[in-house]
Amino acid sequence: MSDVPNPSSVPRPPGYPADLERDWHAADGTVVHIRPLRPDDLESEIQFIQGLSEQTLYLRLQYYMREVSRADAERLLAIDYHNLMAIGALVGEPQGETIVGVSRYARIDDTDRAECAIVVTDAWHGRGLGTELMRSLGIAARARGIRTLEGTSLGENQRIHAWARRFGFQVRTEPNTGGQVVIQLDLSSLPA
Repeated sequence: MSDVPNPSSVPRPPGYPADLERDWHAADGTVVHIRPLRPDDLESEIQFIQGLSEQTLYLRLQYYMREVSRADAERLLAIDYHNLMAIGALVGEPQGETIVGVSRYARIDDTDRAECAIVVTDAWHGRGLGTELMRSLGIAARARGIRTLEGTSLGENQRIHAWARRFGFQVRTEPNTGGQVVIQLDLSSLPA
């Protein structure tokens, strides 16, 4: 018996955007449920982060981390679905779904810009999931009055820079930062 609640029996948090829920099919036919994350996804979020390789964590966080604390995972799920959004990609049966990717944004106070981030488990790299998650995040952000998504990356993360360019982000190395790369996406150019 699974201790993961059945999603249909879990009350949705206030402001939960059910319209962002949908299924996406990977090239191999795997059905991936894409939806906003909820506070009740805590255990799945912890397992997701702990399952990332050291290299993926380093390239995403820009520092080494050995484990995620429960408090950090709770903070990642303290979202309001307007200024803070997290969209997850989940596989498996609803009673035991596993998170395989997450995209998120945090609006920069009093602006129409938001910092964004994306991370996908190693087994899902190169399968189009990152693109689908970022497209979902961009559509959600634009609907909430955000015009630009932006993020930073290490200079050595060439794979993400190439992906960002293909997706439509502007990619530039920030001067006097030791090679930190800034990526920006004007959401008016994002297809619906």
